[in-house]
This record gives sequence, C-alpha cells and structure tokens, in this order.
Amino acid sequence: MARVGKTFVTAATLTAALFSVNLSAEIVEVYLLDRLDGDLNDYCIDVNGPPHRLELEVPIQTHTCYSYRDDPPPPTVDQAMDSDEIAAGKIHLLEIGLCGQVDGDQPGATISLTECADIEEQSFELRENGEFVWNSSNYSPLNPELCLTAGPISWLGGAPGGPPSRHQVRTLGLQPCGAEAEAYQRWGTRTEMAR
Repeated sequence: MARVGKTFVTAATLTAALFSVNLSAEIVEVYLLDRLDGDLNDYCIDVNGPPHRLELEVPIQTHTCYSYRDDPPPPTVDQAMDSDEIAAGKIHLLEIGLCGQVDGDQPGATISLTECADIEEQSFELRENGEFVWNSSNYSPLNPELCLTAGPISWLGGAPGGPPSRHQVRTLGLQPCGAEAEAYQRWGTRTEMAR
C-alpha cells in the first residue's frame, strides 16, 4: 500500500511540474527586429500560401506579420510558434504540426517543413543578440556559423494573377552570421505588435 501511495505522489508531482512548464509557454510570432521596408508591419517567419491553402512543400519564408490585425487574433496558423520550443531550439509551426529543417549545410540553404525530430538539421538557437543560428556540428573557420537570414529584396504578396496585396514577402535562408547582415539576421518573439 505504501508503494502505491508513493507512486501516486510521484506521478502527481511530475504532472504538476509538467503543467507548470506548459503554463509558462506563450504562443508567439518570430519577427525580424529591423522593419526594413515593412509597410503594414515587420517581417515574420511564415509558411508560404494563405492560411486556408498553405504550401507545405516549399521552403518557409518571411512575410508581413499578421499581428497588425485584431481579427483573427495573432499569431495566425502560419506564423504561430511556442516560446518554450523556440528556447529548446525548434522552429515548430504549432497548428501545422511541422518543424523547420535545413535543406543543406552551406550558405543559401533554405528551411523546409517536415515531421519534427531530434536531429541536427532541426536544431536552432535564438540568441540574446537576436541571431537565430543553425546549430551545426560542422563549424570551423572554413564553415562559419549560419544564421536565419531574410532575403535582400521584397515583393508584394497575393494570389498569382490576382490583385496585389500590401503584404510583403522575402525569402528566408541560411547565411554566415555577421554585422554586415545584422538588419536581416536579428529576430525576436512577441505575442502582439507594439502599437
């Protein structure tokens, strides 16, 4: 009887600990700290395509953050991530249930969505200085650290052949981390746009 009671107390303690960890997590958007040429808002890590017709087979991108809108409340399905998972090194799009995975180990590599796994290709670190670094074990003077980097040019979103949108899009890929690319490589998390 004492063993059953001890097991129950241990299980209850573990459940309480897990519950308290989940309470600290927030649903956030990951946004570029420099607004660059952003019109409606900053640039957020985003899935290609509108929320009702996501293009999961193409690499993720940067896109106008939807937190400028009050309806639906941000972050949206194609931008929502868990703050605890980001701290643990994952780019996990919560409502889609897929994780970002690098498509190569050289500058210019893109990030695609796939099933989440504990592998190097899905291991990232959002540092205090805003760099979102891919955690490759391949670093050396010849292989510098690679950061998530917004593309150098933007274009207006919208359906092909349809009217242009005010939403802006940029590519997203890995480039060597460095001060010269700081505006394109410094990221933050938030639950809503600062007004």
